[in-house]
Amino acid sequence: MLRSHRKSVLTAAALIATTTLLTACQDGGSGDDKAHTSSSSSSETKAMSGSDTKASGSDEEQADGTTGNKSDGKEVTGTWFGTVSYLAPGKYTVSDLKDTKQQFFTSTDTDIQGAGKICGDAAGQAATPCSEDELEAAARDGVSATVKLKNGIAVSVIEDHSGSNDGKTSGLWSGKLAYLAPNKYTVANDEGRRAFLTSNETVINGAGLICGDREEIKQCTEDELEAAAEKSIDVVVKVENGIAVTIDENHN
Repeated sequence: MLRSHRKSVLTAAALIATTTLLTACQDGGSGDDKAHTSSSSSSETKAMSGSDTKASGSDEEQADGTTGNKSDGKEVTGTWFGTVSYLAPGKYTVSDLKDTKQQFFTSTDTDIQGAGKICGDAAGQAATPCSEDELEAAARDGVSATVKLKNGIAVSVIEDHSGSNDGKTSGLWSGKLAYLAPNKYTVANDEGRRAFLTSNETVINGAGLICGDREEIKQCTEDELEAAAEKSIDVVVKVENGIAVTIDENHN
C-alpha cells in the first residue's frame, strides 16, 4: 500500500513537472512571438517615420527651391538712359541705341520732369514737373529720358535736356566717361563731347562699375570715379553751370 502510494505520488509529480515544462515552453514561445511582433512593429513604424521625414524634407527642399527662384528674380535697380516707350497704363520700357529694352513701372510717387516733349518748355533752364498722362502721351511716340529705378519702379523719369547759362553748360547728359585732369572729365556720345567738373558736393552713384554691386546702389569716392573713367564706362551726368550734381552709372 505504501509502495503503491509512493508510485502514485511520483507519477503525479512527474505529470506536474511535465505540465509546468510545457507551460514554460508555451510562455517562452509566446514571449518570442511578442518580441518578434514588437520588433517588426517598431521597424515598420521607424520605416514609416523615416519615409514621412524624407517626404517632409523633400517638401521643405522644394519650398526652399521655390523661394530661391523667387529671390533670384529680383527687380532691377539703377539708372537707364534712352528712349522711353509706352506699353500699358503705368508700364513702360527704356531702350538704348542698340534697342536693348528695360521694362519698368511708374507709381504715384514717380518724379516726372519734362523739357518740352513730356511737358514744359524746351527753352527753359529748369525741368518742369509733369503728370502721368503727359508722360504716357509723350512715350507713345518715344521720348529721350533718364530713368532711375528701384525694385523695378521708376523713382524718376527726367526728359533729356541741355542748355547754357552764362557760357557754362547745364543739362542731363549720357555717354562714355573720360578723365581729363583732377576733378575734370568729359562725357561723349553721338552728339559730341562735353566737359564738366566735379566738386565735393557731387553725388557719385555706383552699381558695380564705379563702386558697389548691381544689387544695391552705393555712393562712390572721387578716386573710384577717376579709376572707372580710365575704363570708359557709360554714365549719366546731371550738370549745372558746368559742375556735376550727380553722376550715375548707365545700366544700358
